[in-house]
Amino acid sequence: MHARIALRSVRLGLGVLLTFAAAGVPARAAPSTVAQTPLPHTLSVALSSERPSAHPVAVSVQLGYEMQCGYPGPGPVVLTFPAAEHVPARISATSVLVDGKAAPSVAVAGTSVTVGLAPPPQIMCDVIGPGRLTIRLTRSAGLGNPARSGSYLLRATRGATSFSTRFTISGA
Repeated sequence: MHARIALRSVRLGLGVLLTFAAAGVPARAAPSTVAQTPLPHTLSVALSSERPSAHPVAVSVQLGYEMQCGYPGPGPVVLTFPAAEHVPARISATSVLVDGKAAPSVAVAGTSVTVGLAPPPQIMCDVIGPGRLTIRLTRSAGLGNPARSGSYLLRATRGATSFSTRFTISGA
């Protein structure tokens, strides 16, 4: 009886090996690595008004890139507005929302606004995937649109990663 069971096991094992061999799969396949294409870095911007010289204007910026468990990574994020944009000399941290919460810090230098990001959570998972960071400069930040209609470039940087997009000012 035991010899019969052993013979069936051997036949089953040989059948599996022969099936893999016929399919061109080695019996001991080395672990394979899957090459993943990094996600493109995206930047989008929305203005509360597209009229020339509109003031104050709320500006919402969304950056898309790979994040660990939704954590945007260490900051800061630097938003560089076009020279024609009115950027006040000082913006309070409560006038800038990062994912819906007041920014930890905000600094202004010319037309660049540096926005601090929250520290990492104490416990973090290991999942890396697409994420979105939203920075909203509210009307109380005091930004103002360029005086002339046209297409303008907004740039953003976070660490070594650069983003850019265009927005349009139109109307009278």
